[in-house]
Amino acid sequence: MVLSIIVGSVSLAYGYFEAGLDAPARWVVSMGMIWLLAHWRKLYWFSSFAFFLMLFTAAYGVWMELPTAWMLLGALGGLLGWDLSDFARRLQYAAPTDDIQGLERRHLARAGIVALLGGGLAYLSLVIQVRRLAFEAAVGLILLAAWGVTRLVMRLRKY
Repeated sequence: MVLSIIVGSVSLAYGYFEAGLDAPARWVVSMGMIWLLAHWRKLYWFSSFAFFLMLFTAAYGVWMELPTAWMLLGALGGLLGWDLSDFARRLQYAAPTDDIQGLERRHLARAGIVALLGGGLAYLSLVIQVRRLAFEAAVGLILLAAWGVTRLVMRLRKY
């Protein structure tokens, strides 16, 4: 979780810093440090707020035409940080007889798969640009993607 927050914050900050926007870059790094401090102080509500801010910062960076790869990596780091922060909070309620290490291993595997697939698809959307596509083909591809993601989620839930 800590690594996700650091990677997300540093990626966003680097993207803003690379564009010459020093103040927002410092703000993003400060937000990451506050998020880590809030988690350490067990203020779990802050992870949702910080995740929203990271997504907003990444979206604003894309809108300002900053390097999209850094903004995507920052949003992905924020998403993983938020998910793992919530998972850590829920693990506190686990019974002593539960297989906590097994739960952690399975959750990290699922989160890693989703992060890799999501990051890979996002990167592919940056690299591959289709100039002309019929509306019917676009709808078919969207339906196929939705079906694939649904199947993946159902399959991961079984484990």
